[in-house]
Amino acid sequence: MIGPEFSGYKLLEKLGGGNTGYVYRAFDPAQRRYLAIKILPNDFLISKERRARFIRETRAARLLSHPAIARMLEVGTSDDGHHFIAMEYVDGRRYDEIAQAHQDGLPEETFFELMQPVLEGVAYAHEHHLVHRDLKPTNLKLTGDGQPKVLDFGLVKFLNKEPSGDDSFQTMAGMVLGSAGYMSPEQADGLSSDARTDVFSMGVIMYEFLAGRNPFQCKNPFATITKILTVNPVSLELIRPDLPLPLCQVIQKCLSKDMDMRFADAGVLLQAITQIKGG
Repeated sequence: MIGPEFSGYKLLEKLGGGNTGYVYRAFDPAQRRYLAIKILPNDFLISKERRARFIRETRAARLLSHPAIARMLEVGTSDDGHHFIAMEYVDGRRYDEIAQAHQDGLPEETFFELMQPVLEGVAYAHEHHLVHRDLKPTNLKLTGDGQPKVLDFGLVKFLNKEPSGDDSFQTMAGMVLGSAGYMSPEQADGLSSDARTDVFSMGVIMYEFLAGRNPFQCKNPFATITKILTVNPVSLELIRPDLPLPLCQVIQKCLSKDMDMRFADAGVLLQAITQIKGG
């Protein structure tokens, strides 16, 4: 049972949660600051090998320092054995709330203002050989001073594979990470993922922001995953003929079922989006 005192932090309120754990707003008395604490399920790191790999990967994520990425502050284990991640607390509007306020799709200018900084942050992470694998509107926020932030870079994976070929943690995490409507086909199929997985998820988010609806979301996760694996979304230019055709084509490329047909990483995608915005 997790109480209000947790590993030296004071848990103030539950912010949300799912397969990968529950997130709380917390206060750190030692540093006198608010932060977000993600407490992982007890069975998430069920073996020594997975725990060791998790610690190794999250240690790398702590080095990420970018204005559009919420900082990871600490990775640890409580006295009663709960693994947790302490992260920068970001107060602001979630991107899903912004999308709900524009059910016919965001204006083009607003779209670029919200998405370009996010892509810059994800591109920065990809440059440092880390992928997010759980990009979705609830993991994106706009702060009160207008700074977009990518949340929850605490469950990541190195782009480079382990020489041992031990992919058990990768496969396990790939099955649980990602809300169904934003998962890539390879995640939905339980296969290996890389930077192109984040590109697919960003494609879904961008499509939803411009079309006013998620292209794959169904009433249940199974139907959603089936759609991700088998159905190509209606082209954006048919829904929003006011948008530049190159923008619609870029998002369609992100949503390719075949990983090799997508942009190689968020940096290449960012270049394409920046060129369209400038043009």
